[in-house]
Amino acid sequence: MRTANTHKNMARCAATATLACVLGLGLAAPAYADTASDLAAARTKLEQIGTQTQQIHEELSAQTQELDQTAGEITQKQQEIAEGQAKLSSYVAGEYKTGGLSLLQVLTGVDDLGDMLNRLFYYGKVSDKQAQTIQEVKDLKQQLTDKQAEQEKNVAATQKKVDELNAQQAEAQSVVNSLDSQLQAELAAEAEANAALQAGINASTAEKATVSNDTAGTTENTNNGGGTTNNGGGNTPAPAPAPAPTPQPSTPAPAPAPSAPSQSVDGGSVVSRAYSKLGCAYSWGGIGPNSFDCSGFVSYCLTGRYCRLGTTGTFMGWPRVSDPQPGDVVVNSYHTGIYIGNGQMIHASDYSTGVIISSVAAGMNNNYIFVRY
Repeated sequence: MRTANTHKNMARCAATATLACVLGLGLAAPAYADTASDLAAARTKLEQIGTQTQQIHEELSAQTQELDQTAGEITQKQQEIAEGQAKLSSYVAGEYKTGGLSLLQVLTGVDDLGDMLNRLFYYGKVSDKQAQTIQEVKDLKQQLTDKQAEQEKNVAATQKKVDELNAQQAEAQSVVNSLDSQLQAELAAEAEANAALQAGINASTAEKATVSNDTAGTTENTNNGGGTTNNGGGNTPAPAPAPAPTPQPSTPAPAPAPSAPSQSVDGGSVVSRAYSKLGCAYSWGGIGPNSFDCSGFVSYCLTGRYCRLGTTGTFMGWPRVSDPQPGDVVVNSYHTGIYIGNGQMIHASDYSTGVIISSVAAGMNNNYIFVRY
């Protein structure tokens, strides 16, 4: 027995150490930590990583759009430069009917000093104005090119954060799965031990009842066969033995199991409560009445109370449905909402949008499932 307990405690310590290392909980877990508490902490951390991942994806999308816009502006400025250069050449050529003049060609055929000065003045004014315009466009293009380079650096840095968060999420999910399996194994072992203990109690009770009945029968026979007892010349009947107590059947102790969700939720009420909170703000850990996080919002819609039923990890353990109805829960490992029909859900999305209506299909790449409370 001591060896089994030692192995169990060692397993729990190892899971706690892994949890603190992988998820960065920052605090040393106590020895012999309860597996269920470890699992709850791991699921909470997984939900936090999911929220961070969603926010960084939105940031990356915005930066990518800005980069595409800058690239388009650069293309436009390049076209303006080419058009300006062609216009300068065509304009001068059209004025002097020679086709793309150089300064030497402008001065060819000058008859007197006055004519030469007029040609030089006119040529200089035209070329200076066009050249200045072209240079301004070139300068702006260079500014846009520098801006593009800076935006590319920002996009690369954000993409690196996305990759890191994806890796953390995968690692955290692995820890959650491991702890969940360990918890189920421990619950099964405890249920088996309880069943064996109850079987022993039942057997012992039955044995005691049998012995008690046999003893009562023997005593009754002895009293009947002995007749009467003389006490001062009189006949005194022997006292009747007290009846043996009838053993009461024992009720087996139920094996511990995770609490099952209620099945009495009205889908119409759930959807109505979801609609009533459209436009409310998003806040991490919020459970209402005016701000929610995703699991806090779903908990309110299901119960009508400003409370928390659990995290997304809790909801993912509820019964899955293949024919979702309004009022069912849409959930993955880091986000959740209320299904309202027609492929749409209401959910506490993020800090920038709050509680909104979105298409479930738009998020199917995030492995959404439908469950029922």
